[in-house]
Parts: sequence; structure tokens; C-alpha cells
Amino acid sequence: MAGDTRDSNQSTPRGPPPGAVEPPDHVKTPNKIYEVFHSPPQSANALPEGSGQNTAGGRERPPAITDAVKTIKLEDFKKVHMYPCVRESLLMGIGGGFGIGGIRALWGAPIPKAANWAVGTFVFASFANYEFCLYRRRLEKAHMKRAVEIIDRKKAEKEAAAQARRDERRKAKEEADRKAEEEAKKKSWKFW
Repeated sequence: MAGDTRDSNQSTPRGPPPGAVEPPDHVKTPNKIYEVFHSPPQSANALPEGSGQNTAGGRERPPAITDAVKTIKLEDFKKVHMYPCVRESLLMGIGGGFGIGGIRALWGAPIPKAANWAVGTFVFASFANYEFCLYRRRLEKAHMKRAVEIIDRKKAEKEAAAQARRDERRKAKEEADRKAEEEAKKKSWKFW
């Protein structure tokens, strides 16, 4: 198996820090450009850094089911109805399961079979309604984002138009003041 690519003796970044006046070393020596930009990877079998799968060297063990179970709290189940779309989905599933299970029982199916139909309908209806509700929320969020963008664009256009009108009025006033000054200068040099 290939070695771990996250060695502790990794090379430091080349070149001076941002804002320095000297170009980096690989620019000063043109025959090293090929090595800088076209060097082969250290290991073709290595996974990208941070993928969670690089566990060579005993650095990190993969998560287990017990780790996942430890993160579950009783408070999560007490607040499940507060998550978006869950309450409506569960109510829809309960209603659908009760309806289908009851109809199956009325049509003469044995009680265990009708109960299986009720549970299956509950699971399917709850899941389908939950996914549909999340889809509607995503659409609503996209439409709201679009509406905010349109409102912002209209506001910017109105502000630009108002600024243009203010600039135009200011220029007209400056022009009128300049003409008034010229008239005043002409009148002040006039003989009776």
C-alpha cells in the first residue's frame, strides 16, 4: 500500500509573502518551472486530505456505530415535532395509515395484514409528504431569494435615478449660479 501523503516534513510554500517586491524562486530560475508545475503526485493511491479515509499511522480511527449512537439524545426525540415539515408529515402518515388499515380491515383482511398495510402506508405517506414538503420549502426559499434580488435591484435603480436627478439639478443650479455671477460681473463694470 502506498505511504501516507501527509508527511510531517512537507515543503514550505515557495516565494515571499504577499506584498513582497521580489518574484518567487520558481520565476527567477526558469529551468525549474517544469518541476514546479508538472511534478507527479507523491502517491497515486492516496485519498484527498480531509476525506476521513486516510487512517494510516493510527492517527484517526473511522467512526463506528457506537459513536453514532452516543450522539443521540432523548432531547432530540422530544423536539422532533419542531423540525420543519415533520409534524405535518407524521399527521398525514397517521391519517393515511389509519384510513388504509381501516379499509383493509373492513374489506375482510385479517387484522395482522390490515395492520401491516396501515404501518406501510404510514411509513410511505410520511416519507413522501416529508420530501414533498422539503421540496416546496426549497422552491419557496428560491422564490423568496429571487424576490429579494428583484427588490434590491429595483431599489438600486430608483436610487441611481434619484442620484441622476440630484446631479442634474445640481449641475443646473451651478450653471444658473455661474450665469448669474457672469451677469453680476458684467453689470458691475458697466458705466451709467
